[in-house]
Amino acid sequence: MKLYKYIVAGLFGVAALSSCTDLEEHPYTFIDPNAYYNNEAELNSGLNSVYNAYRSLCNDGGTFMRLEGCTDFGQPNREGNKNNINDINAWRYQNQANNAGTFTSVWTKALTAIARANNMIDQIQNANIADNMKARAIAQCRFLRGCSYYWMVRIYGGVPIIKEAVKDMSNLEFPRATADEVYNFIVEDWEYAEANLPTRGEGGYDVWRASKGAAQAYLGNLYLYRASMAGAGGYKTYDKALLNKAAEYCKKVIDSKVYELVPDFGNLWCSLNGDAARNTKESIYELQFAPISGQNNGMHQNFGMFADSVYPVDFVSFGKTLLTGDGDKASEKGKGDGGSYYYLRTAPSVEAWLSYDPNDQRLKVLISEGTYKKGNNVVHCVYDWTELGTLKGKKGWGSCCPGNIKFHDFSSDARTALKSGNNFIVMRYAQVLLDYAEIQNALGNTAVALQYLNMVHMRAGLPALTAAAALELYKDDPTGRADVSSEADAVDEAIFMERGWEFIGEGVIYYDELRSDRLGKRVGYFVNKYNKMKFNQVLPLEFVPTKHHLWWIPNNDMNANSALVQNPENKEDTRYTHYKN
Repeated sequence: MKLYKYIVAGLFGVAALSSCTDLEEHPYTFIDPNAYYNNEAELNSGLNSVYNAYRSLCNDGGTFMRLEGCTDFGQPNREGNKNNINDINAWRYQNQANNAGTFTSVWTKALTAIARANNMIDQIQNANIADNMKARAIAQCRFLRGCSYYWMVRIYGGVPIIKEAVKDMSNLEFPRATADEVYNFIVEDWEYAEANLPTRGEGGYDVWRASKGAAQAYLGNLYLYRASMAGAGGYKTYDKALLNKAAEYCKKVIDSKVYELVPDFGNLWCSLNGDAARNTKESIYELQFAPISGQNNGMHQNFGMFADSVYPVDFVSFGKTLLTGDGDKASEKGKGDGGSYYYLRTAPSVEAWLSYDPNDQRLKVLISEGTYKKGNNVVHCVYDWTELGTLKGKKGWGSCCPGNIKFHDFSSDARTALKSGNNFIVMRYAQVLLDYAEIQNALGNTAVALQYLNMVHMRAGLPALTAAAALELYKDDPTGRADVSSEADAVDEAIFMERGWEFIGEGVIYYDELRSDRLGKRVGYFVNKYNKMKFNQVLPLEFVPTKHHLWWIPNNDMNANSALVQNPENKEDTRYTHYKN
């Protein structure tokens, strides 16, 4: 049975990681844990097998590429239906068991991380270490187990809850719990983590490890997600009790004063700031990578720049020419000819790119001009969206859309290894601020919402937004995407758009569009518009999702576990099926 393989994989761990990322692991299984976990160093080495499994779940460019491609913030970016991204963007396969390259790896990798967490908890409980050390180690496992379930429940709905290490290999049939039961189980894990984990970096605790603030940030996000999913439509229908729980946890993070926004948005990314971008004070939970096989960041391989599998000499970021390959970061003193390679499957959509204010500092990571080498040829290219995604158009750009360098590594080590060593921040302080802004606006506190929205908005180099200005901006939207008739409506729309501009390419906007009941109308409008424009690679829309859309469990997993029941057939959002015409 395939499920057996997942559990065994979780028990045995994976290849050891180099200590350069502080994730070296030497997991031992099927031995007396008292013979191994006798001190903190040994314990942390075992814990790294759990961190590594969760890192593998998140380090899947294909998953993030498709999450982005399901929205109007992502767009197919190369010739041919690479990795099915054209089909994903057109919303095919909605009532098929994920055999066409949608989210198959989420189920597999999440169960592996869950199994490893359970196995490690079992070993920790019998280890020869102090009780406080046990509690902290178990809290790390439960934080990561909760994160893994959070991935699964939002993609598939209710999934099997496996609470303990599996010792009876003759019975691996696990029925699905309800979504509410899964959410409650996640909350239990994260509440335990909050109670037993130290503050980030406290007393020498590694800043990259799960912390009290990370548990609080995720709890706030989960309660906001549940509050919005409980409603029939937009923010006015959110569940108020759940919103208040979300507010409580977000405010804990804010009031802790542990986290803060990095003043320069560009300094969040290794591609622009080198190693100084790692584990900044904006980072709440961050995955650690290095340009070494088995430790490299795979995200960059599906979010391209301006040429396929070639190496940039320079690129233009916010009007400034930066040379790559200086061994540290992209800079004006770079040597050129450096960096990891790219596949360019999904890119920032043209619609999203054009929606940015020209003065928005976040445009630093969205690249539309550069020079690259391919063989002995040196080509300077400029993206021109009016060419409708023509590859190698009159200005030589080699893809359909602008590029996104959030995940690229321009160091000489990356160039040599052809692998990115950039870290990936999966939860940062900006998300907590925008979560809190949305919560407060939904609770009727629009002035407070604007205060927290403007922290992110002004960091991007833009003037403070007022409720009146937001109303003027979003009322009478001719596209029909913004339903705005009050200042509170307008602020809600402004918060949503801020999320898109802030987190483009990070796999966040899909969940925001889904839970806020925007996904069907926004992706419908976008795909219909660009298909009618005959934009390269944009196929006709085939399905319009509702806010309760669930992806089907992969067939292999259904066959491996006879206790599983498949999700019901997804229905279309009839309000927006006209976009299929």
